[in-house]
Formats: sequence, C-alpha cells, structure tokens
Amino acid sequence: MKLILLICLLALFTVSADAVVTKNVSVKVNIFKNSNSAELFIEADHDMYTAIYSAEKESFLDLNMGFTLSSPVSSTGGYKIELMGSEHQCDSKPIDVDILFDDIKLDNDLTGELSFQDSDDDIRSSWHQFTLIYPDLLQTDNSQQCSGSLNILASLVL
Repeated sequence: MKLILLICLLALFTVSADAVVTKNVSVKVNIFKNSNSAELFIEADHDMYTAIYSAEKESFLDLNMGFTLSSPVSSTGGYKIELMGSEHQCDSKPIDVDILFDDIKLDNDLTGELSFQDSDDDIRSSWHQFTLIYPDLLQTDNSQQCSGSLNILASLVL
C-alpha cells in the first residue's frame, strides 16, 4: 500500500523598487490524501515566508521553505518526495527558477528512497528544505506582478 500526500506551495509577490524591498510571500499549503490514513504527516515551518528583492543583485534572494515529514514508528520503510510541478512567472512571462532540495539541485523530479532522520518512541521524522533560486529580474518603471507554485508528492515506501 502506498500513502500519498500532495503539498502545494504558492508564492505571490511584486517587484518595483530602487532599494532593497521586503515583501511578504504568503505560502498556501494544500495537503491532499488518497485515504484517511494517519501514516504520513507533513508540516511547513512557517505559514508565511518573506521574499526579499535586492536592487544590487537585481533579483529576489534565495527563498528557503522548510518542512517536516513524520510517520508513526509502526510504519515500515522509508519515503520518497517527488517534484510534481514548478511554475513561476512575472507579468505572465515564465521565469526559470532553480530548485534545490536539501541544498542539492534537482536534476530529475524524484529524490529516490529516503530514510527518516529522527525517531522517538512513537514518531519517525525528517526535516527537509526546498530552496528557490531566482534569475535576474530587472526593475522597471512599472510594478511587476510575479507568482509561482511548487507542488510535491510525498509517499511512504512500505
């Protein structure tokens, strides 16, 4: 049996400044399960992330999004995390955002089987981080509306 969770991270922000500008990026987390099983849990580190635009670098600084994946000790095996989608745009024009998973660039969309890092009497857990690395985003006289989404699938290997 394979238990599957889907997490959707959505970031919206605006670019138009002459200096360093800090904008709050609301990250929406939707978790969909194909059953009511309590075998796999996912929890984001924050409800709100902050994207910082650097006029000097003419880009947003890297955005780190951490989360913890947990499972009861009674579950066997490890887990996999799969990048299901990554779409980013400014003013409706696609932008290429590099994605790191635990500081390693994802060359394919699947992590392979991972083992839980921590364990106590009841729960095994692992902390992970996705990092978004933005390309140069030149300032313009007008504001730019930028948005993006990152979708992952987490599944237990039983």
